[in-house]
Amino acid sequence: MLRPTRTLSAAFFELFKDSGFSMAGAIAFAFVLSIFPFCIFLAALAGWLGGRPLAIEAVHQISLLAPPRVAEALAPEIEAVMGQTRYGLLTLGGVTALFFATSAIESLRAALNVAYRVKETRPFYWCYGQSMLFVFISAVGFLAVAAGIVIGPSFGHKLGGGPVVWLLDQSWSTAAIRNGLVGIVIGLQLLAYHAWLAAGNRRLSQIWPGVLVSMVLGILVAQAFSLYLSFNDYTKFYAGLSQVAAALIFFQLSGIVVIVGAEFNRALAEIRAGRV
Repeated sequence: MLRPTRTLSAAFFELFKDSGFSMAGAIAFAFVLSIFPFCIFLAALAGWLGGRPLAIEAVHQISLLAPPRVAEALAPEIEAVMGQTRYGLLTLGGVTALFFATSAIESLRAALNVAYRVKETRPFYWCYGQSMLFVFISAVGFLAVAAGIVIGPSFGHKLGGGPVVWLLDQSWSTAAIRNGLVGIVIGLQLLAYHAWLAAGNRRLSQIWPGVLVSMVLGILVAQAFSLYLSFNDYTKFYAGLSQVAAALIFFQLSGIVVIVGAEFNRALAEIRAGRV
């Protein structure tokens, strides 16, 4: 009989053995470097689909994934970059932004390969092409969520209103719908990372348990870190870099959560096979 607690403890033990904390640090560093090119590409893509307001709303959806203090630290800088940079989607600048946004994806690929005990054998150009596709799909996903939040109520009013529009007009229901849509996008992204980003072949039944673990742990970690930031003063340790340090630590914790999901899947597979 499988015991989730036994599997989870095995996953954390393997995380330590596989230098998962160090790899999560690399993911955090790459994510900070990638988030600005990603938002530039997001703005370029939004120019085709709905303009700057749609891009700003999409960035807001992304910020919901982080504790408020981390989001507040990054939001002004992201908006400044998006406001000063004007790249077309198919220009050299747009393609360059797309390329540099892949660094976080590539760091995550390396960490997942270690967690699953697989070696990357695909050509580097194939991997980078796949990473750029992941960035593109992620941007489209967040823009779709933003479009639903921005356009949904007005579209409903044009159709004559009704209970659905009333529900969308309520602050509590709008927040629930927004968080639900963002959760769906993140869940689908995690499934895609485990299925296709990491080397090897895995069925849905082999990856969804780890994705579920990552999503639950991700919510708990975000809430706990937000509570921690509410009474901890990082300026004592990092002075003017306190907000950057808080963002890096949160992204490292998020990287650990994703890696633990992969370690959980592998531990689960080994227990089922009787190797543990």
